[in-house]
Amino acid sequence: MTEHNLGKWEHVADGKGKVFTIGDRLVAMYKIDGKLYAFDDVCPHTDGSLGSGTLDGMLVKCPLHDWEFDVTNGECVTEEELENNWTVETFPVKFVNDDIILNMPS
Repeated sequence: MTEHNLGKWEHVADGKGKVFTIGDRLVAMYKIDGKLYAFDDVCPHTDGSLGSGTLDGMLVKCPLHDWEFDVTNGECVTEEELENNWTVETFPVKFVNDDIILNMPS
């Protein structure tokens, strides 16, 4: 795992998505009740930006075709897609001295 410093935690507004570019990868991040959740930004269905999606509780809805993903584990919870086991990869994230530190596979 490689740690990436993404700057101050204030850069992610509570309940709003933010997209970070790390190398050639896009990572969506949401802050919910002061906790950060990070996962692949690209919806596996139509490549919609999950960081631009709508948040409802712990679910983010893809802006293109309304697929919903659980921000805690990346699982698609859209009823008709459950049997296909669509998921997006999630990444550990923490605060260190008010900075966001994201861990991603090397």
